[in-house]
Amino acid sequence: MTGDGWAGILNPGERVLWQGQPDPAPDFTGWRLSDGIFGGAFAGFALFWMAMALGQLPGGTFIGLVFPLFGLPFLVIGLKRAGGERLWQAHVRRRTWYTLTDERAFIATNVLGRRQLAAYPITPATRLDRDGRDIWFATDIVRTKRGTDRRRVGFTHLPDPDRVFSLMRQLQQEPR
Repeated sequence: MTGDGWAGILNPGERVLWQGQPDPAPDFTGWRLSDGIFGGAFAGFALFWMAMALGQLPGGTFIGLVFPLFGLPFLVIGLKRAGGERLWQAHVRRRTWYTLTDERAFIATNVLGRRQLAAYPITPATRLDRDGRDIWFATDIVRTKRGTDRRRVGFTHLPDPDRVFSLMRQLQQEPR
């Protein structure tokens, strides 16, 4: 059964089989304490430098206001290394919703006011990969600074991956 929220999105006769969200808890898998210590020290030094730069130059001048901002990239790098990226990913997961229909897998996000909805067909030819709490079912090509790269797409950090994976396998085996 689908609600009015799916009107104009689902194909005629397409049915929602499952809906859920990823686990929003920060995932520190692979993160090392040494990264946190180094990143924290790096970010702390950047803050110290910015504060000192702000106090050394006349505050009313353009240079006096802009010069401390040169420390921002170092602050961001330090915070990212200290675990900030993992906290950001947890925030994105809190704003992510998954839907599996009898035809497609949908991933919806609403991050910083930017709403996205992506749909990926699930057919007998779809390669399903299960890795812990993650189920991968597609590959996107994304632009990078060096050209393009492949990015795996799937339902990640699932609270009940066995159930969802089973539904997807059943979907692949049903005649269409």
